[in-house]
Amino acid sequence: MQVQALNTISSKLNISAKLNNTYWSVSQSSCRKGRDFNVNITSEIRSLVTCNCTFVNSTVCHVTSIQLKGLNLTGVLPAEFGSLKYLQELDLTRNYFNGSIPTSFSRLPLVNLSLLGNRLSGSIPKEIGDIATLEELILEDNQLEGPLNENLGNLGRLRRL
Repeated sequence: MQVQALNTISSKLNISAKLNNTYWSVSQSSCRKGRDFNVNITSEIRSLVTCNCTFVNSTVCHVTSIQLKGLNLTGVLPAEFGSLKYLQELDLTRNYFNGSIPTSFSRLPLVNLSLLGNRLSGSIPKEIGDIATLEELILEDNQLEGPLNENLGNLGRLRRL
């Protein structure tokens, strides 16, 4: 299911084309190879996917972190990120994403969600307040508007907003 979600995300965001088809070749063994997803162009421009492969006697891997920073990615944030049920960090800083923040993000055990410097609009979904594990919610430099939903008060671990 995670491979399918990553392929859908890659397709919707046209990641392979942005990275010259080199780093986003998603398959069942992508996490085990360890290198397929990762490219640090600079400290500000990177494509990093981190997996935890300690499940089922180290035979099963789950995506735990995605950083797609400064890659000039465009479009609407894919709801399929919400299918990566072990995802703890999602950093999509400095791209050109527009539209709203998907409510599907609330299904994730996120610790860090950074959508800094995009073109996101609308309000912060009240469902974000359901992410009990969230410690950092970084949404600055977008076009978000409206009052903060009182449900965000449920974020007891939040250290940075």
